[in-house]
Amino acid sequence: MSLTTNFTNELVNNGLVDKILFLLLEFLPDKEIEKLAKQRAIGGFKHRHQVMELLKEIRSSLADCLFSLACQSPFNKSNSMALINFMKKNACLNAEGILDDVSITLLTTFMYCANVSDSAGQSDMLKSLPCIADTSYIADIQQLLLSDDAWVVHGVKSVFQFVWAVMLRNIAQHYDSQSLQEHIEADEMLIDLALEGNVFKFLLETINKKKNFHESEFRIRRFHTLVTDFIVQMPLKIKELRNRGDEAARILFAHAQEGLEPPVNLPRHFEHFMRLISVLYSKDDLNLELAVEYWCPSEQSLSPSRSSYATSYRHRPSNRQVSLFKFIRMAGDLLPPSLYVPYIAMLSGLATGPLCAHHCFNLLKVNGLSGGGSVTSVSWDHFFQSLSRYYSNLRQETGAHHVGGQRQILGRGITPQELDGLVTVLKLIQTVAEWDEEARIGLCENQAWLPIVLLFGIITCSVPPLLKAECLKALSTFAKTPELAANLWQALENSQILPTLDIGSSGRSGIPLDLEIVESRNEEFPMTIGFLEFMSCLVQIPIPNTLGAGLRAPGFDPYLEFLRDQVFLKFHTRAYRDTKEKWEVASRCLQIFHKLLFDHNASIEDFMDHILDIQGGGQTVANKPAGHHLMVQMFKDTHLLKLILYIIHEACEVFDQYKTFPGSVHLESAALYCLKMIDIAIEKQAEFFGLVRSQSLGAMVTPMDQLLMSINPKTGKADHLVDIAKFVSHATAYPEHALIAVKVLFSVVKTSNIQSQIVGLFSVNEVVGKELIIGFVDCLETDEPEEEEGELALQDIENQDIVNIRNATRLVILRLLLFSLGQPAPNLAHFFLGFDVRKPISKSSLQDPGVLGSPRTCLHAILSILEKGTGKGSGLISIHTMPKLAEHCYQMVYQLCSNSETSISIMRYLGMTHNFFYRHLKHVPFVNRIGQNTNEKLLLNQQAWLLKSVAVEIRLTSVNRQRSYTQRLLKLLLEDVPSTVVDRDDNDDEVYGETNQSIMETTSGQQVGPNILGIQVRRRILQILDSIDLTQTYPGNVQLDLLEPSVTEQLIKACEQQMDNGMTLCNIHALHRELIGRLNAQQGPAIVGNRPRILQEIQEILKNVVECNQSKEMAGAKRHALDAWRQVVEILFASCSQDLLPLDIRETILLDLIQELLTKVTDDATVPELTAPVSGILITLMTNLLQCVVVDQSKAIPEQLSTQYVHMLDGSVIHGSGTSFGGSGVISAAVLTEILRKFLTFLVQSSAGQLRVRSNLYGALMNFLQMPKKVHEIPTLKGRNVLDSCMLSEYEKMTTASLVVINEFGDSFMELVCRDACDGHDVGRMLALSLMDCILSTDKQNRWLHFLNSKGYLRHIIESLVQEDQSLQDMLRPTPEPLRALYIYESKMSLLTRIGETTNGAEVLLQQGIMGRLSECQFLELRPERDITRRGDGAGDIVKSDAFIPTVLHRYRQLLFPVLKLCIAIMTSLGGQHKEATNQILRFVFSHSELFTAILRDHPSHISVEAFQELSLTTAVICRTAADVDYYGGSPYDAIGQSQLVIQGHLSRIQRQILALVPRYCIHDHWNKRLKLASENEIKEEDKEKIRLSLLEVNSNIIAYCRSEVSSTGSTGQSCNVLFTPSLSEALTRNYHQVTEIPMASLSATKPPSLGLIVRHLQQVANTFLPSFDSHQQLVHKLSNISELSAEELKEFIKPVLTDRIEKLSTSYRQQVACEQIAQMICMKAKELALKYCILIKLKRYSLYFLFKILIKTNTNIRKQMKASVEKTDKSHFMKVQKIEF
Repeated sequence: MSLTTNFTNELVNNGLVDKILFLLLEFLPDKEIEKLAKQRAIGGFKHRHQVMELLKEIRSSLADCLFSLACQSPFNKSNSMALINFMKKNACLNAEGILDDVSITLLTTFMYCANVSDSAGQSDMLKSLPCIADTSYIADIQQLLLSDDAWVVHGVKSVFQFVWAVMLRNIAQHYDSQSLQEHIEADEMLIDLALEGNVFKFLLETINKKKNFHESEFRIRRFHTLVTDFIVQMPLKIKELRNRGDEAARILFAHAQEGLEPPVNLPRHFEHFMRLISVLYSKDDLNLELAVEYWCPSEQSLSPSRSSYATSYRHRPSNRQVSLFKFIRMAGDLLPPSLYVPYIAMLSGLATGPLCAHHCFNLLKVNGLSGGGSVTSVSWDHFFQSLSRYYSNLRQETGAHHVGGQRQILGRGITPQELDGLVTVLKLIQTVAEWDEEARIGLCENQAWLPIVLLFGIITCSVPPLLKAECLKALSTFAKTPELAANLWQALENSQILPTLDIGSSGRSGIPLDLEIVESRNEEFPMTIGFLEFMSCLVQIPIPNTLGAGLRAPGFDPYLEFLRDQVFLKFHTRAYRDTKEKWEVASRCLQIFHKLLFDHNASIEDFMDHILDIQGGGQTVANKPAGHHLMVQMFKDTHLLKLILYIIHEACEVFDQYKTFPGSVHLESAALYCLKMIDIAIEKQAEFFGLVRSQSLGAMVTPMDQLLMSINPKTGKADHLVDIAKFVSHATAYPEHALIAVKVLFSVVKTSNIQSQIVGLFSVNEVVGKELIIGFVDCLETDEPEEEEGELALQDIENQDIVNIRNATRLVILRLLLFSLGQPAPNLAHFFLGFDVRKPISKSSLQDPGVLGSPRTCLHAILSILEKGTGKGSGLISIHTMPKLAEHCYQMVYQLCSNSETSISIMRYLGMTHNFFYRHLKHVPFVNRIGQNTNEKLLLNQQAWLLKSVAVEIRLTSVNRQRSYTQRLLKLLLEDVPSTVVDRDDNDDEVYGETNQSIMETTSGQQVGPNILGIQVRRRILQILDSIDLTQTYPGNVQLDLLEPSVTEQLIKACEQQMDNGMTLCNIHALHRELIGRLNAQQGPAIVGNRPRILQEIQEILKNVVECNQSKEMAGAKRHALDAWRQVVEILFASCSQDLLPLDIRETILLDLIQELLTKVTDDATVPELTAPVSGILITLMTNLLQCVVVDQSKAIPEQLSTQYVHMLDGSVIHGSGTSFGGSGVISAAVLTEILRKFLTFLVQSSAGQLRVRSNLYGALMNFLQMPKKVHEIPTLKGRNVLDSCMLSEYEKMTTASLVVINEFGDSFMELVCRDACDGHDVGRMLALSLMDCILSTDKQNRWLHFLNSKGYLRHIIESLVQEDQSLQDMLRPTPEPLRALYIYESKMSLLTRIGETTNGAEVLLQQGIMGRLSECQFLELRPERDITRRGDGAGDIVKSDAFIPTVLHRYRQLLFPVLKLCIAIMTSLGGQHKEATNQILRFVFSHSELFTAILRDHPSHISVEAFQELSLTTAVICRTAADVDYYGGSPYDAIGQSQLVIQGHLSRIQRQILALVPRYCIHDHWNKRLKLASENEIKEEDKEKIRLSLLEVNSNIIAYCRSEVSSTGSTGQSCNVLFTPSLSEALTRNYHQVTEIPMASLSATKPPSLGLIVRHLQQVANTFLPSFDSHQQLVHKLSNISELSAEELKEFIKPVLTDRIEKLSTSYRQQVACEQIAQMICMKAKELALKYCILIKLKRYSLYFLFKILIKTNTNIRKQMKASVEKTDKSHFMKVQKIEF
């Protein structure tokens, strides 16, 4: 405080006052404008207006500096005299003849210099004042004021004299100084001089004509102090003024009696003084209630409701208060006629305010009969008695005084003086009734006064329009009480001042007649304005439905027709003496229309005609709601809508000229209501049009957007929307208009798809387009902080301050841009954000303002808002000062980044020009610091939109290989040590030179600087997660005693609506309207008596609903923030390659994230609503962690192939210590065990109805259980295989540890998983089945198998196969239902197959009758003969990769393959010697014999992988069952039973079909040739390898079957079963087509295939074995030297997997993918070699065996020839093959 005082004192001592006065003298706006005009520096109207306003503001600011300085400390003598001399010579009057703003400010400055009232009673402070401390101060200034020098404005001198005189009297009262006595005694003389200068009249005119006079608190207080000091300190002078006033009144009365003109110079100071008090206190915009000081009532005069004020009067009133109240009583005693009106006007001014009006009401009441004495002329009784007498006299004269059919303007009993008095009294009634509701009710309920009856009666009489207007305004104040308003509606109808009955027959009368005859002739419309004000107050309450019932059609139609047709539609065609009245009429009409339109809710009843009976007979149609009529008028090209658009256009033109005129305020109001009506119409358009369409009504209506696109008759262009948008350019002066204009524009673009047309309208005129962009930018760049939390409703605009309105405008603009951005281009968002709408948006180039002529756009405004504080240590500013705006700005950035048309341009601009994402990500997470109290919901939403944008940025930069930029963002998010790069200031350009530092170099304690070694911090990505609290509290239920809770709940649900963000919230306004409406609709004494309690319960309900909405919004914000965090995490691990995010760092971060998430969700305080999204994040993280483990293991393959591994005798290798899991050695068993335990805890906690959560957790657990993958051998075929025994041991440890943790949760966990597998959502069932599959694969103790079997779940799963048979049959339709049944079936079969892979499991399946149930399934019989849904160009039954729904054949094979694999698994587990398994599977084969026959007979015309796989699996099942069955019981010629005949028939048919496959599939050259000729489009290269493998599998199965068939028969010639004919012609021929085209009919038991086919097959396999072996060895060599492969070689390997952007992939990633592909190819090649080896060995042995069997049945010569031929067959190949070890 002292520092500030010393600083200002120093400025004053250095001549501050003189310098400011000099600047005020020299700096004149008109001269400055002239100078700028000469230099051609002034533009159009807007620029000139802005410059002029700026110059005026500078000048006003200079005067305000002096004023503020004087308020702080009075001027010394020299400065005070300088001020007086300045005002003496330079006081200015404006065009209205009053002082300008600067002069008034300097005048008030002198008042503060001469103010000693504040120091009264404090002698020390009084002595320190310059006027006391400086002995020459008073003398010199008084001499200056008493001099006869001429002043520019004499009134200013009189004011100075008056102020000085009051100061002298105050000094005399509070300070005893003999030295000043001589000067102090001059106070009377100064007062007389001031009165001679008409000081009160001058001040009266100044205050009365100055519009913004009451907006300055210090100015009002100083004038109040001046007036009250004069009254209190100079009572004798006041009495003297009163006496002079009485004398002047007598003179005026005498002259009036004699008919003479009154004297011109008659003193009227007391009258002017009372009028001064009236205008001084007539307005109280700042709610200062200074007039309360004039009232000093007794406690009894206070009503019970004013008891809160009574305490302030418990003590004795101050002398000052007593004196002021005495002045009021004194001034009203024995009032002469000339002072009566000023005194009543003074009371009106002093009654401004609730308490003042109550005191005034009591004063006037006491002055009447209720006071016990005679009735004074200043009392309510006198007022209403006079009105009653006037009404009685005028009513007798009604109809008697007409001149030419017209009524006289004045009645006989009312003189102009009386009219003036009546108007003043009515204004007093208006003031008291307006401010005090108790007085309002008291006036109307007093039976002696009956003001409503009197006022309506006077209106019906022949009185001047002015008196009628004041009567109507008085009635308007009464209408502010709902109870009185209902009576006023009835009184209005009964009075017929607006005729509503028999209008056509009786002609016009009442107000319509006065409007057309009297007011139109006078060109003055006070009565119409008064009536409009009265109607405006009446429509604030619902219009009675029975208004006028009985005598006419009840309703508001007569009033609406008059207001619309007679008043509004003709207002612009009438002549006006005062232009202000023209726009006031329009404004008040539109105010009524707006209210009616706003309150109207469309319903189907509005379109129906309701017939009613009326008195006297007859029927009529009831009036429809007034809002309905207006709604219909708004949706047609009517005169009403045209006039509304005309007013908007006129206002726009006036605003563009920046000129004021009389009535400009009302024009502004009219334009505002026009905009509001259009906005309401568009808002209710959907509901209204829906009713019209649904009921097929005949109403012809047009959407508002089409009407606004119509031609403007004033300009001849379709520019109505341009006019509306122009209001945004005037937001500084008219913020309300700008807000509604933006809302209208937003509503138009939401309800129609005409954005491209609107953009064309805005951009057709380049000047207009730039002005619109500038206007929107100016609205966005207002710096006002946000104050209120709630949304600004349309009806609340008038009650809000400018700050809230401007904040709302900014938000609506951003919502408009956000919505438009999703619309087709070009749209408004592109236009206002600076994109070039004349060419494709994606080709736009964004620049900073001024660069290449680029203007400042909304995009620059948005970025400037967000970037406040980015380069400072205090953090971001906008997220706390304007949180809602910042949220929308961040959302806009994200929408631009994610939009395909704007993404490239905006990302380039933000990244290269502003470094936006890095600068803002540094401040994440957004939290409240000390002293900040921003709503957490808004901070979370801001953070969420920013993180989503960062996710897009990371994705694009990583894909485009912008490594340095991506690396900076990664380090900012993931590093856990302080980084010098990150902590450097945002504006440091050297940052870009240091971004090659890897994240690995600044993570996990790595050194990045000499001063921060070893310091570890929490990763920012984890800090962001910490800022998201997963707990949320919800309010409880409200205890209701009177209202029905169930009904209340139904109302709340009915009022719920979905917001733009998808959240469902309750509409508080609609709920309040419904509750109050239901309360008002109920009648009865019980309701009336309990109404206060019911209203209290309604308030409690609304409060509870508000809290519920807030809780929902908070929960939604947390979900939003969590989803944004998820996107960033997913993009980090999905898009960033290993050179950006190394594998060990990736695993560490994944483990940290998983553990943090599990720790948060397993907390008991979390709510399921917030923990549910976490499950989806966990499955993603676990998938990435599993991928890391897989990559680890794949990267270890080349190392295992190198010579650095020392292989032991038992096949193990020395690798690591075996204490951790994963190739990087960062995942410990303890960490994984703890993660699994938390997973299972979370899963058990979510067991109650959260199936989606459990489904996600099932998927995450599957990924977890798959992490310890069992190490597979890499077959090198060099005498050893690569197999890491340490990794095998670690695998066993991990699986055992996982099972131990799972078993800790006991049967409850198993029960939960099994229940979800059997019942629930389809996805949950599939995942639960897959989870059981994973667990059973490692459950060596068969605990899960036992539980499944003992609890009946396994039987349920098996039985469900038959139950779902029909749905599976539906899957084979050409257009199937959703494929969920197919996927569930696959999951079940996978689980059953897993169970069948163990001996115990296979036996349990057979016990449960699995094969019998499969035999009953009919879907297996629906194998299509061909692929009827195949599309393409001869690609067979290949399913195209772009087809979502597979073909019918493919779907069938999806059903068949699992069954065949299950059979193979059971046979493999139990062996061919298990007769029960063989019998059940064989029965299954026999039950579906047609299926197996069709597969064996199928000869597809097109080669496909699936066809060969189908044949391979089928032959495997048959060969493992049918070949080992001995149903012959000896010789086939023995007697056999009927059942054996059936079985033999099936087996014989299978044998013929298997043998028929020999010539078809045992010729490799034929199939190799077909595969080689097939193009890449027909068969992919990897599919060719699969076909070759399947073909070898088929060959192996066929040979095994033949061997079993031959070996199962006897060794004698009679019992020997010969399968092949003794011929080798096929082995020697070169025409392979003759071999393959053997007809199926020729294959029979009597003519089997030739042995030459087998020999030929032996030759072909032997010929292809060694080339395959060489290819295998080459692949092994490449895998062991993967790092030495060239880029082209890597591309060849990864091309089948990654077809796009291979060149942009990093080398390490390419090597990783290539390594995986080569390993797969090695395994496939090894499998191929194994099959060939098996075939060769079998053929070598079995061919000789076949030969032996044939030799038994042939002669000796043939035996010798065949034996020699077979033994010579390619012996060298067998010798080479035997050297290879498998």
